[in-house]
Amino acid sequence: MMKRIRNISSTCRQEIPVEAGALGCVPARNRLMRIRSRTTHTRRGFTLFELMIVLAILVAVTAMAAPSMMERVRSGRVQEAAENVREVLAAARTYAIDTGVDYHFRFEVGGHNVVAIPAEQNASIGNSYDSNSETAEFLYRSGELPKTIYLRSSYNDRSGSETLKSQIFGNLENAGDLASKNWSLPILFRFDGSAEDKTFRVMDEQHRSCDVTVRGLTGAISTSGVFIMEEKR
Repeated sequence: MMKRIRNISSTCRQEIPVEAGALGCVPARNRLMRIRSRTTHTRRGFTLFELMIVLAILVAVTAMAAPSMMERVRSGRVQEAAENVREVLAAARTYAIDTGVDYHFRFEVGGHNVVAIPAEQNASIGNSYDSNSETAEFLYRSGELPKTIYLRSSYNDRSGSETLKSQIFGNLENAGDLASKNWSLPILFRFDGSAEDKTFRVMDEQHRSCDVTVRGLTGAISTSGVFIMEEKR
């Protein structure tokens, strides 16, 4: 069989494999290419209907996940604001220890501002070991929360609020503006690191709340997790 094929066509004299049983000189390589070509033509893409189904599934999953994601973002904002308040509280404690002078922390009741200021403007900075009362300066710090975040006293706190003179805020740039606000009664941080027991609240317009707590004995400051505070009727 192989010999007869070679006599009929001189092109078959090249060393190209010929499939057994073939009546003509058809290289196996060309036959393989034909098979691949047929396979390629049988493939097809997605139809418009299938794409619409996939898109509908994605929209449905997003719609179900979006409320949970938004709630987490809003709760995160309240938690972040509470941490910013905690930093100013910690600064008041640090200033008291470093200068040897008692410090006050106050928050704007129903507002967005917090301050750390000396308990007495004319106090002698002589309680610390390395301070010079003639050259040492009082330290002041303020902070402002986003307009959608508010500071409130805890529900069992009936201490009220008061206004302060601009001199109380020392060298703060916005001292004049701070003097026009209603401030909580002070949370005292002593120069030995201790403080007064106090809890107040950071919350947003939808009553997502986070409690900020000061421990009197140690002066430690902590924040709670975010929770929804129901209004008491």
